[in-house]
Amino acid sequence: MKISFVGTGPCTPEPGKEVASFLVDGRILVDTGWCNVLKMLEQGLNPLNIEYLIFTHMHHDHYLGLPQLLFYLACRKILGVYKPPRPLTIIGPSKQLRKIVATSQALLQIRRYPELAIALQIVSLKPGATFKGAGFVLETMAAKHSSGGKLREEALTCKYTDTALAKSFVFTGDTSFHPPIAAFAKNTPLLIHDACHTSPGDAAVVAKSARAGKLYLIHGSNRVRSLKAARKVFKNSFWAEDGKRVEF
Repeated sequence: MKISFVGTGPCTPEPGKEVASFLVDGRILVDTGWCNVLKMLEQGLNPLNIEYLIFTHMHHDHYLGLPQLLFYLACRKILGVYKPPRPLTIIGPSKQLRKIVATSQALLQIRRYPELAIALQIVSLKPGATFKGAGFVLETMAAKHSSGGKLREEALTCKYTDTALAKSFVFTGDTSFHPPIAAFAKNTPLLIHDACHTSPGDAAVVAKSARAGKLYLIHGSNRVRSLKAARKVFKNSFWAEDGKRVEF
């Protein structure tokens, strides 16, 4: 199984960097950051290979790249280059997913330019739900995340299992320190944990409690100092970097 980190930065991109997002085996994209298509192309990744798109939650820095992705795929469809065997499946939290997808399509003026429409399958998940895709199973639990006005955001922590390899890993999306994630991620070889809303040290506590193989911190800054704090708790802690590939 291969994880390709497209972006790893905080909620606003830094020069030459992208916001938190990654690809699983080149075909499953998790969140779209601000400008995923451009970053994927720069990193030698092909957006046309994306079959599934998973949103951990519907905050701006995690979905702003959606209209650009849909437009890119549509343009390649018009040129006869993009010929997917099945609709692009977009998976995400039940409360906001359909609204954000519809808004993205409205931004692209699909009614005015119907040739820009591409086939989509929308899968809305409530925390705790499970989705079975082609060659994988996605299990979910609720993350601990707030929205505007300190309202609880419907956000997903996910366990991805490759059914052929019988391998799993866990990723949190945005979350405050949430100890129950450790039980969900028990014995996972890889935990990708938010380091923006959870301190790296607390993320390391979760990884240690889960007996994870490795912890990759994503979506944060002050990396050198923060990594030292994480490694004091859990020695197999690493910072994810834009363009980095991890195989396990």
